[in-house]
Amino acid sequence: MTAQHHLSDQHDPPGRVVLVAMGNEVIRCGLCTMLDDLTTVDETCATDDFDRGMELLRSRRPDVLVLPTPGEQHLAEKLARTAVEHDVRILLLLRAASDGALVEAVTLPADGFLLENDLTRDSLKSALADLDSGLMPMPGPLARKLLARVRRAESGEAAKPPERPCPEADRASSPLTARERETLSLMAEGLSNKQIARRLGISEHGAKRHVANILAKLNCSNRTLATAVALNRGLLPEPRPAFHG
Repeated sequence: MTAQHHLSDQHDPPGRVVLVAMGNEVIRCGLCTMLDDLTTVDETCATDDFDRGMELLRSRRPDVLVLPTPGEQHLAEKLARTAVEHDVRILLLLRAASDGALVEAVTLPADGFLLENDLTRDSLKSALADLDSGLMPMPGPLARKLLARVRRAESGEAAKPPERPCPEADRASSPLTARERETLSLMAEGLSNKQIARRLGISEHGAKRHVANILAKLNCSNRTLATAVALNRGLLPEPRPAFHG
């Protein structure tokens, strides 16, 4: 078991607490080193052990959880579910923008993505800043593959899908209520349930219910896929996530 704590200079302004949970020691240590160099990160915790990861989620109350995929789903899935319950944002580190990685990525409730090959201090800093701003960091190649996958799935549901979605027609025939469409728009901006609740002036439980209804109605397993489906169907007027590529 590996557990590490890295504290930034105590004179730095207060920043985030980031938990890195992954088995690859080289990447784990490299991430910690880069995070330690960021003045906006106050503390970094790291582990390769599930039980220790759960303990750190509860004791350190991180703002961001960095998880690997593919290949370490046993570590990622349960930690991700617990992170969502504690309103912790999830940043997934992908080995490549491959179809296999994409399939595994969309099964996790991610708030943003990074590619190992693109991993630098600047890209990490930018991704964390996007998460703070309510945006969804996503490499361009992954975004294109995700939208292509959704379009293929959508085209299989109709004999002749429209070349270009018609937002007005789709919104008129949408199974989503007006409040759910508001929630969907905020989901696309990358807002958490707590932030959605604050923006809509409702309880966090109410926000969670709206999100669950949206996922069910769009037949999606998580927010990332729901956003892509909504974009393809014209339920969102324009792409809101920040894609980096």
